[in-house]
Amino acid sequence: MRTLGQDSFKGQNWLITPAALQVDEPRPASVYDQRWLLVLTGVVESDLEGDSPHQWLHETLSFIPDLDGPLNFAIDRYSIPRPPGSTSVFFMAEQWAPAASLASIFDQDTSDNAGFAVDLWRPAHFSQVMDIVTGQLAGNIFTGINVDVAVRDSDAWLYRLGYHITLLGKIVFANLFHG
Repeated sequence: MRTLGQDSFKGQNWLITPAALQVDEPRPASVYDQRWLLVLTGVVESDLEGDSPHQWLHETLSFIPDLDGPLNFAIDRYSIPRPPGSTSVFFMAEQWAPAASLASIFDQDTSDNAGFAVDLWRPAHFSQVMDIVTGQLAGNIFTGINVDVAVRDSDAWLYRLGYHITLLGKIVFANLFHG
C-alpha cells in the first residue's frame, strides 16, 4: 500500500450542507447533533509507473482528501461553537459512497499490450476519537479511501486518479487520534 500525501492533490471541490430531516424526524437537540452531507471531488496524483510489458503491476493507493476546508467552513458558516482548548475537527461517517476513476494516463512508446485499471475502491480503515463535546468515544471517523489500481507496460504511467466521495455524518471535535 502506498499513501499519497497532501502534496499529491491537484485540485478538490467540496459541498457541505446540513442534511435534511425525514418526515416527522425530530430536530437535532443541539448543533453538535446535526447531521451533514459532505461531498468531495477532485484529482490526486498517483504517479505509478508500470514495470513490465508482460505482467500487471497491482498497487493499493491510500489518500485522505482535505476535510479541514469544508468542516471549518460549516463551523464558521453555521456558528458552531468550538469547544475550549486546542481541538481538531473530524467527520464521523454514518453513510459513505466513495468512487475513484482514471483521470490521466500515459504510455511513452509503442503500446504493446499496455493497460490501466482501477479495480476497486473502498473507505480506508475508520478510526476513533474521544469526542470532547460528549465525552464519548466517536467511531467511524473517516480517514480517506483506498484504491486498488493496476498498470501494465514498462513505459506506462498512471498519473492521476479522480475521486468522488459522498459522506453523511456528524462533525466531531477531539484532541487526539485514538486510531
